[in-house]
Amino acid sequence: MRKQILFRGEPLYFYEKGKGRAMVLLHGFLGSADLWEKLSPRWAKRFRVIQIELPGHGSSAALGYVQNMELMAEAVQAVISELKLRTVVLVGHSLGGYVALAFAEAYPDLLRGLILINSSAKGDSKERKMSRDKFAKLLKENKDRALRQLVPTFFQSKQRGTHWKVKKYLQWARACSLQGIIATVEGMKRRKEREIILKFSPYPYLYLIGEKDPLFNIDEGKKEASLGERGDYKILKKASHMAPLEDPEAVYKWVKEFSRSN
Repeated sequence: MRKQILFRGEPLYFYEKGKGRAMVLLHGFLGSADLWEKLSPRWAKRFRVIQIELPGHGSSAALGYVQNMELMAEAVQAVISELKLRTVVLVGHSLGGYVALAFAEAYPDLLRGLILINSSAKGDSKERKMSRDKFAKLLKENKDRALRQLVPTFFQSKQRGTHWKVKKYLQWARACSLQGIIATVEGMKRRKEREIILKFSPYPYLYLIGEKDPLFNIDEGKKEASLGERGDYKILKKASHMAPLEDPEAVYKWVKEFSRSN
């Protein structure tokens, strides 16, 4: 069921289905709650599943000109508070993982477990920051051209171009407002390193790492997953950066097993 709350005076949308222990799903950059559309009904047979559309994405309004990870984490907390959830397993893909880590820093007592999919606790490198600036500049010149250049790079080369997964993600990306996209780019560029959150994590956490992901190095992901005593990782052999779309069965399996045991 689609629901809405006001967060800082603007509409914030989420979907809720199922009963049981709560699982909160956060999509990646340029995505929407629909990223989980094939997976959430299956998880909802056992869990209470909440899919949040982050500010500036989907139908949720953009908030200002810099949407930092702390602001987005506050939005997630607002939904959790509205639903009166005591603890949750928080699942974040890419950008959603950055937000999940900011949430973990601010609200550790609300977490029963943390899953990061194609994501990292590190901040942006100098090269990545320059790349984000270049993308933001192109967005201002021609939004659609910028999206058509970037979105296919999230996927394996054989799936680029006219593949239905790329087309679907482009559809979600085009639904994001220009202000929301640029504000999120700036927020990601400025995000803090949060490896220390994992090192002293009082709850279990799991990394799901795409074997062919061009954005996040497997060895770095393994290191981050090993920072804390309660960390673990799984390598998704069929996935690039878009594991929920490229290897949904593996994502379904590991998220279910983790949520069931924690």
